[in-house]
Amino acid sequence: MLLLDTLFQHDSQPNAWQKLQLIDWLKIFLRLVNSEQIQKFNIFQAFFAMRKYGLFLLLLQKYPNIRIVPNQEIDAVLHAHMADIDQFAKDCQKLYNTSIHHIPEFGLRDNDERLEWQLIFAKTQVLFELNFGQGAMGDSPPACCEILLA
Repeated sequence: MLLLDTLFQHDSQPNAWQKLQLIDWLKIFLRLVNSEQIQKFNIFQAFFAMRKYGLFLLLLQKYPNIRIVPNQEIDAVLHAHMADIDQFAKDCQKLYNTSIHHIPEFGLRDNDERLEWQLIFAKTQVLFELNFGQGAMGDSPPACCEILLA
């Protein structure tokens, strides 16, 4: 719990905060620092990336009908979370009463889609700053995917 308290100490949504505590953050952390299949993080990188991912999950809860493009750092944590697909599905049900859809390769097909992808990423950055402060999302480039709630 101390890790979570440190990760999300300024969250002003107690119900959302309580739901985030239900996630097995230690498993995600261990995947990030030990994995050979996803981007490997050092301890500090994993800690800060998980915090951004938690904020990302809160953003999805607050704006369930908005299309979101995460940055690469958040996407790496999402993949670490999705690695246990059954637990990920259960966590999504607890958080949102539905599932999260990860749509890969968004922004790669043609120029129109690339512009749409860039616009959605810019809007995602604005939502992060409006809700969590300047620089909350970090400066990692956009991931080539889109996240939607079912």
